[in-house]
Parts: sequence; structure tokens; C-alpha cells
Amino acid sequence: MDFDKTPEEVYKDTKHYCPLLWNHLHINTQGDVQPCCMAPFGTSLGNINEIPLDKIWNGRAMKKARRRLLKDMPLSTCKGCYEKEESSDWSLRKASIMKYHNSVKPLLATTYPDGTSIDSKPTYWDIRFSNICNMRCRMCGHFSSSKWFADAKKLSQEYNNSIYLGNKDRAIIHAVQDTEGLLNRLNEFLPHIQEIYFAGGEPMLMEEHYRILTRLDELGLHNTFIRYNTNFLQLYYKDKDIVELWKKFTNVFCSISVDTYGDRAEILRHDTVWNTIEENIQRVKYNVPNIKINITPTIQILNIFTITDLHQQWCEKGWVGPNDLFLNILHGPEFYNIKALPSHLKLKAEEKFNAHLEWLENNYNDNLYSIKNTINNSISYMMSEQLDESWLQEMCKQTSQLDIIRNQNTPATFPELEYIWSNYAK
Repeated sequence: MDFDKTPEEVYKDTKHYCPLLWNHLHINTQGDVQPCCMAPFGTSLGNINEIPLDKIWNGRAMKKARRRLLKDMPLSTCKGCYEKEESSDWSLRKASIMKYHNSVKPLLATTYPDGTSIDSKPTYWDIRFSNICNMRCRMCGHFSSSKWFADAKKLSQEYNNSIYLGNKDRAIIHAVQDTEGLLNRLNEFLPHIQEIYFAGGEPMLMEEHYRILTRLDELGLHNTFIRYNTNFLQLYYKDKDIVELWKKFTNVFCSISVDTYGDRAEILRHDTVWNTIEENIQRVKYNVPNIKINITPTIQILNIFTITDLHQQWCEKGWVGPNDLFLNILHGPEFYNIKALPSHLKLKAEEKFNAHLEWLENNYNDNLYSIKNTINNSISYMMSEQLDESWLQEMCKQTSQLDIIRNQNTPATFPELEYIWSNYAK
């Protein structure tokens, strides 16, 4: 495979190559180093608590993965991107090619036949230091949220339902046992850092997040691209005010993980206080207007009919622009997957999306390529397959169990899904 091409050419010509194995360090909440955050839980190139970073970076699994990608051969850990590409024109793999291929090209040329890359270093970090979180999102679980622990244990004990339970012994799961050692090791890479992605759990609650920002400030690296996936519920940590820290940086991008609004948001992402989230956005927009804010919902059955309403509300308030919505398509658990929607509800969802695009076209003169792309990709994904209706029965069962534990009434709060509640709940 000839990789001495433009990103556009590589984007078009390759099916499996991805530059992230040469510049990206992703550690999940279990301490596993993976190609990226799209890799399935349980897959690993090495665990940071068992193997030093240097031995993982050019270790046996990493070298094998690089060899396969250099030959444009598939990796089992990357099936999420391959599946998305079957039904749409977007995937994290393709986005990474467009963003990083030019900078990675010299590293490809010096990669040894066995996959060793002595010139490469982690310049793009995504380290999930723990599962500490302040919410219990319906599509999540204890593996990514400490707040889920009590509910996950109840589901396991009372319903023999263990799909949400990440560890039966403790609420907080620390991905990195020797945090001090890892941060010290990464210090030497900070002068070369290009991008840091903070996610969780909830990054605003993590000590490590503030330590890295403080170190970037000390080194004067204020132009580093700092990217977040945050629920925006809390902007303070101990004596730290993230707004005051952000004032020192010039390139901060906040993807706000909200899926819908009001009462629906407070059920879908349990522990949400909707008014607080909106107040926090107002504060940031007023005090740090250079920060870019984007809405990044997890698109699924529970929010597919209302996410465009949220986007319109925030556009009208001036908090986001017409292209500031990116739909993360949920693959699992399958009982929330939009492919499981009955066909007539899929058509209704498509109509809702198209009506929103029409509203944007009537109210903005902007180039709407980005918003059209994310919406059309979601529609294509939804229509590409019809999952068995048993998943809708499972969704109703899971909803009922959680409603009992949390003293909530999801069917009453989501009346737009009345057909599902009436026909698939037992």
C-alpha cells in the first residue's frame, strides 16, 4: 500500500488503515491501551497496570496491529468503524486520516517490517483515568460511571441483570494504579503534545485532568488543542474553577454530552439538573467566549425524536451554531439501537430530521455541510438494517427495571414512544 498520498487519496483508497496507532494513546477505564475509544471493551494492546508504556507502545500486540494496517488489513478491535462505513461515509478512522495522515506519513516510512516505530510518540492523548462520574446515563453502566454502582448492584441482585455492573467490589474503578508514575513518564512527551481529549467518567471531577492542565500552563503550552466530552453539570473541583483555567488557553473545544432536554434529560442521563447545565453554558459563553461548544448526543431510540428540538433551542439562544451538532451513533446495547425502531417510526424520525434541516436552511446562510452530513449518516445507519423486534421487548424490560429502582416513569416522560411502550412491554 502506497501511503505517500494525500489524506484525501488515502481516505478514498484504504479500507482499514488508520494513523492513530502511530500518534494516539488511549487508555480506557480498565487500564487497557486500545487503538482508540471505539475499540470494544475487553480488547487490549496491553494493560498499563501490568506492562510499562514503552513496552506497550512497541510491544508485540501493537507491532502486529501496525503491520496489518500498513497492509490495509482489518483489525478486530476496529470493527465499529468498519460497520459505520458500511452504512455511511463517516467513521472515526476516516476522520483521523483527514486530520492526522500528513503528520504521520514520515513515521510510516520509518516503521520497521515487524511494526516497530521508534520515531513515533503519543502526541494525541485520550486517557480515561477513572470511571468517576456524577451521572447514571441509561445507555451507560458502572464500567464508565462510578455513580452507577449502587443501581448496577441492585439490578444484579434483584433481577439477575449484570450488564451494567463493571466491578462488584467498588464504585470507583481507577484505570491507572500508578497515576504518578504514568504522569511523570508522559511529562517528557508534553512539549510535543498536539491534542488532549478529556472524557470519562466525567473529566471535570478528575484530579488528573487538572494536573495536566496546570502542567500545560506551567510550560506555556496554551495553544494545545484541548478537547472535552463533558456533561457540563459541574465546573468546579475542590479549589479549582475550570472557567478560570480555560481563560489561559486559546484552543478549547467542549463537546457537551446532552441527549435531549428538560425532564427527558433528567431521566436519560439520571442525576442531570437541567437548569444547572444551561446556567453553566451561559457562564462559560459570557466569561470565555472563545471556547467552542458543540452538542454531541448519543443518538438512540430514547432521544431520536427530540434531539433536533434541543439543537434548535440552543441555536435560538445563541449558544451554538447551525453546524454545532454531531450525532454519536449508539451501537450497543442493542435494545437502544435506532436500527431496532419499527419501520414506521424510522420514517417519522427521518421526517423530523429533514424538518430540522429545512428550519436551519430557512434561518441561516451558513454552509450546512457538517450538520447535513451527521444527520444523513444517522438516517443511513438507521435504515441500513432492521433489528429483531425482540430488542424492543428487551428495551421495555430494562426500562421497567430501572424505573422501579429509580422511582421514575419513563413511558410517561417519553410519550413520543407510546407505540413501543404499548406494543412491546410485557
